[in-house]
Amino acid sequence: MTKMIPEKLIHYFLPPEMRNQLHPEYDQVRTIVSGTTVATALLLVLPIPLAFFPPPLMGYYVMAFLGICTLFCLKFYGIYWPPLILALLTSYFVIITDTLETGAIDSPAVTTLYLLLLTGFWFNRKIGLCMMVLNMISITIIFYSVPEVNGQSLYAVVSHIVLTIFFGIFFWFVQEQHDAARLQIREQQHIRIDLLDRAVKERTQQLTTMRQNLASDFHDETGNMLSAITRQAAVLKLKLKDQSSVLTIVDNIIANSDQLYASSRDFLWSVNNNSDDPQELFAYLTSFGQIFYNQFDIAFSANVTINSAQESAHLQPFASRHIIFIFKEAMTNVAKHAGAREVILEMAVYQKHVSISLQDDGSWKEPDEKVFHNGLQSMEKRSRDNQFKFNVYGSSRGTRLQLEAPVYFTILA
Repeated sequence: MTKMIPEKLIHYFLPPEMRNQLHPEYDQVRTIVSGTTVATALLLVLPIPLAFFPPPLMGYYVMAFLGICTLFCLKFYGIYWPPLILALLTSYFVIITDTLETGAIDSPAVTTLYLLLLTGFWFNRKIGLCMMVLNMISITIIFYSVPEVNGQSLYAVVSHIVLTIFFGIFFWFVQEQHDAARLQIREQQHIRIDLLDRAVKERTQQLTTMRQNLASDFHDETGNMLSAITRQAAVLKLKLKDQSSVLTIVDNIIANSDQLYASSRDFLWSVNNNSDDPQELFAYLTSFGQIFYNQFDIAFSANVTINSAQESAHLQPFASRHIIFIFKEAMTNVAKHAGAREVILEMAVYQKHVSISLQDDGSWKEPDEKVFHNGLQSMEKRSRDNQFKFNVYGSSRGTRLQLEAPVYFTILA
């Protein structure tokens, strides 16, 4: 039955905390939502063919309204038992009234009690047992509400009570088998989830160890080689100090070596597992900004907004490397072209993304679309390649560069 209803519609009425299939009440609440949705739709449509016959069918529309109230109480308040019980009791009142007006115990409306009984067992076995008792009470009330009692009427009431007991036991057995099968499936799901969780943790630990070993080994090898190149170039510069044409080449070797060493430090840091933490990334950018802007007599400050619920946020693997390159390029452009006196770096972590921005009070110059801007084009390309949202806002008060990167959350132990 639930397959008849779109999954999005069912999830719309489920409270957010119950949309997880591992929630203990997920199956029961999902059944109530689907059953109430189907019952409400049928109550709105099925009485239409009977509209030309007595009695009035307003009671069925009242039942449909109570079904709608049950759905919205579940969605907005997270409760469903009070409106559901009220809807069921109202259903008995409407069915009894309809039955007495259309032939009492011999009325075809009596069969509606069996549909109600099936609905009760579908919702919950305990509700089904209670409704089995209510069905027998309702049949007895209908029987004794008619003054004239004959043998045929007595046979009808006994038949209805026996059928109620029969269908009650049958529905109980079917529902018990269904619950047992569902419990077995759920246990198998938990076992598979536990196995996958352990496998993911082991794999994550292996990747973490590999990243740390790679960073350490690469740092030792590359750092030593670059340091040796720089020292040897410095010695060569002293020996060739009289040859100006060669000194330019030596200076370029030293500059390229220093630049490569700086770039390798950024790469090695981004390989390290801690670089996925937005707070570690922000601390790294803050440290770079403080050292960098001290050379130019530019005031630099950093602000971060993060609460305890978002401390477990992590960037996608290796995203920090591209963010570092983007903001280093942005900081360099501010120092070279903006003429700023103050620069502010800010970060805020939200439910689905982290926002990092760089604000300066320098002069804003609208970029010429006819001229290729390598730095800006590079930042935009890195953002597109990594699904970042990248924007530059310029005004008379300065320039604001803002980047938003997706994050995921881990469960803190």
